[in-house]
Amino acid sequence: MPCPMIIRVTQFLSLLQAVLLPHATRGEPVDKKVFELYFVYCLAWSFAGLFETDDRQRFHREILEKSGAPLPAISAARAQTDKETVFDYCVHYESKSWKPWEVPEW
Repeated sequence: MPCPMIIRVTQFLSLLQAVLLPHATRGEPVDKKVFELYFVYCLAWSFAGLFETDDRQRFHREILEKSGAPLPAISAARAQTDKETVFDYCVHYESKSWKPWEVPEW
């Protein structure tokens, strides 16, 4: 789906602001490691959230190979068979680490 770059950048900044808001509200500092997790999470969803599954896998591999970004630990087997990527995870606020995304109960 075509999307202008300005929209993707705006989405990235809005999402980053939203995930950092709880820290700002509590006056908590965000160290570099945690900020990098949030940055990767926001980057993935704002720039590749509209991608199909195969394209999301390619995006995940590109980030992993080219940047050394702090991605969730996904085994090669799970990446191949379950097609697991960064899009299957979120940053857990309390533990400040990746956790599998779960559908919330209604």
